[in-house]
Amino acid sequence: MNRISKMVLRMYVPAVVITAGGLATAEAVTRTQSTVGDLTPQRLASLSFLLAILLGTAWALHSSWRLYRWARGRELRCACGGLMSRPRYNKQRQKYRKCLACGGKSLEGAHCGN
Repeated sequence: MNRISKMVLRMYVPAVVITAGGLATAEAVTRTQSTVGDLTPQRLASLSFLLAILLGTAWALHSSWRLYRWARGRELRCACGGLMSRPRYNKQRQKYRKCLACGGKSLEGAHCGN
């Protein structure tokens, strides 16, 4: 598997996990057979699965938008050409970004001497 394939996989796997988790939650709620207020287990299960599908779709759309911007050269790139993640903080409270293709880390603002 090449780096770009790994990057795409890392971006879309959370959307699949969210949707699968919603399906598992809906199945568990259906099997409990306990009502919550006016909601029957079947209604609660369908609402939880709908929420999971919406969240998974939103995640996938956001990932697609970032990949589109990356392909157009509007997102930060690593030296390997991969897409950089959102800013994160390490234990020393320094801002860094992680490459989604190779997994390398780079400090943000390192080129400025910060």
